[in-house]
Amino acid sequence: MKLEKALSKLTSPWKIQEFISTIPYNPGDDCRSAERVFAERKAHCFEGALLASLALEHIGHKPQHLHLRAHRDDDHVVALFRENSYWGAIGKSNTTLLAWRPPIYRSVHELALSYFPFYFNTKGEMSLCEWAGPIPLSRFRKWNWRNGDDDVGDMSAEFYSVRGIRIATKREIEKFPRAPKLLTEACFLGANPKGLFKA
Repeated sequence: MKLEKALSKLTSPWKIQEFISTIPYNPGDDCRSAERVFAERKAHCFEGALLASLALEHIGHKPQHLHLRAHRDDDHVVALFRENSYWGAIGKSNTTLLAWRPPIYRSVHELALSYFPFYFNTKGEMSLCEWAGPIPLSRFRKWNWRNGDDDVGDMSAEFYSVRGIRIATKREIEKFPRAPKLLTEACFLGANPKGLFKA
């Protein structure tokens, strides 16, 4: 199926999330454009967010991301969208708990905090300490994130130039109790072990 035909069927954020969820997780460090992700059918969180943003743009949303920054864990990126002034998110994750958020959040801060209880490493240690966004992809004109052939990893690195909002310090994070065992097991159910942070 060609990209344009696929996009024509993704008529809502939830349909986009369902499609993104079918794509196998990419445990590598490469970072491809949205069109290459669609063609090669594998994606890590940043690649999945790019494809989600392309699909969201197709139905009238601005391409913009949320960057979740972690301590002793991988960072995470999701695509943001708004419906009736409320924020939601579409994500590709190697865990079961860090993807979709329905458009019920009054602010990006509220949405970012919704990830906190489910953001922990393989040892169950809480790890989300900061967030940045919304980050409009229009500010990254140097990279052809929609359909370019070049690696766009440097674009993802540029997200760190965006000022973050702290949730907790690293010292505070380390003092929090670990996630319950059953929740941790559920979180990493079906995960690709090659793509997990080695806690």
